[in-house]
Amino acid sequence: MAQVAAVLPAAGLGTRLRPLTQHIPKELLPVGRLPVIGHVLRELREVGVEAGTIVISPSKTSIRDYCGDGSTFGLQCTYVVQEVMRGVGDAVLCAVTSGVSAPVLVAFADCAILPRRGSEATSGTKRLVEAFHEHGAEAAVLCEEVPRERTRHYGVLAPAPGSDPSRGMPFELAGIVEKPDPATAPSCFVVAARWILGGAAIEAIRRQAPGPNGEVGITEAIAALIRAGGKVVAVPLGADERRCDVGNIRSYLSAQAFAALHDPEYGGEVATWLETELRLGRRGGV
Repeated sequence: MAQVAAVLPAAGLGTRLRPLTQHIPKELLPVGRLPVIGHVLRELREVGVEAGTIVISPSKTSIRDYCGDGSTFGLQCTYVVQEVMRGVGDAVLCAVTSGVSAPVLVAFADCAILPRRGSEATSGTKRLVEAFHEHGAEAAVLCEEVPRERTRHYGVLAPAPGSDPSRGMPFELAGIVEKPDPATAPSCFVVAARWILGGAAIEAIRRQAPGPNGEVGITEAIAALIRAGGKVVAVPLGADERRCDVGNIRSYLSAQAFAALHDPEYGGEVATWLETELRLGRRGGV
C-alpha cells in the first residue's frame, strides 16, 4: 500500500467536556485501556503509517509528554504548534508548512475508530487509504450513517448519481453540505473523522476563507473542490467498527461504554454485568 503522511489535529480546547478538560487535554482522556490519542496512534501504525505530525496548541504540552517520539507505538512522531485556533483546515496547513507532503491522512486525535470484540475485518482507515489510491481521487473521507435528525451536527455527504452507499463500498461524491437542516440533508452519511487529502485538496484549503467563527474547515474546502470538478470518494465504516469521539460528554460516555463492552479480555464480563444491571434496575458492581 502506498504511503501517506499522517497529521493529527490536537489543538482544540475541549470546552464542551469541562470540567474533565480543565487540566487534561481531551485527547488524553482514557477510553478503555488507552487515552484517545493512543488509540489513534495504534490505528495509524496498524494501517502502515510510519510517521505522524501532531498539531498542538501552546498549552497542550502534556500531549507531547505522553506521545514522546512515538516509538512506544512504533511510529515517529513530530509536533507543530498551532498558535491560534483557526480550525482543522488551518491545522493541516500548519503541518504542511512544517514540511509534511501530500497526500495527507488527517486523523482527528480526539476520535478513535474501535473494532467490535473479536472482529477480524479490515479497518475503515486502511480501506480509506486503499480507495484513495485505487480511485485516483483528489481526496477521500471515511463516513458513517446516522439518524436523519442528527445530520444537523455533521458534514453530510451527497452521493454522486448512481452511487449506493448502503452497499458499504467506496462511492464518489457530488457534494458535501456542512450541518444542514435534516429536512434538506442530501443523505444520512456523514464525515467520520478521517480524511485523505491530495495536493489539489490542500490547495483548496489554502483558498478557503475562514467561516463566521474564524475557522478554516476541511468540509467547506472539499465541497468547493468537488464543485470545481475534483474527484472525491467516501468509504463507509464497517459494521464491526465504531467512531468513538470525545467531543462532548454524551459522546464520551458512549465511547467509554463501547470500549468497555468490546474489551478483548473483559468485554464479556462487562456485557453480563450490564445485562444484569438493566434487568434488576439497580446499582451493582463487577
